Amino acid sequence: MSTSSRHQVFLSIGSNIDAEANIRSVLIRLRDIDREMTSSRVYRSEAMGFNGPPFLNLVTGIRTGKSLQDLSSHLKAIEREHGRAEGLQKNSSRTLDIDILLYDDLAGQHSGIELPRPEIRLNAYVLRPFAELKPLLKLPGTGDTLEAMWQSFDQSSQPLIEVSVE
Repeated sequence: MSTSSRHQVFLSIGSNIDAEANIRSVLIRLRDIDREMTSSRVYRSEAMGFNGPPFLNLVTGIRTGKSLQDLSSHLKAIEREHGRAEGLQKNSSRTLDIDILLYDDLAGQHSGIELPRPEIRLNAYVLRPFAELKPLLKLPGTGDTLEAMWQSFDQSSQPLIEVSVE
């Protein structure tokens, strides 16, 4: 498949149950989709909206020939392979959470997914690693780069700690 027919996708990945093992494992699985995958560093953040263990989070960039709907289904299958239960409450512990942040330059509702994902602007655990990975990227529908968004974010409100996952 030629590079021009592949879609540029950015994913947010998080886990707070057996987090290090799940992060290592999902990165291996995602390399099956794109051997040239790029990744941010990994950050630890406190659980938001509930009492639970801290999360490990990162952002990855992949290229894929899969449609948005097919990719979403594939990522849900990877979550299930890692023990993710169906129907979890929004604010709860999880073995693995993979969210599509951007799919090419799509904006709005597509295949039941809001793009770009609203959490990019709202959560340090998404914005910081995304800005690290693609600082000059402008989200569709905005004039701000990810780096500018991160610099204007109240970073003290959601502290992050860089961690090593080997």
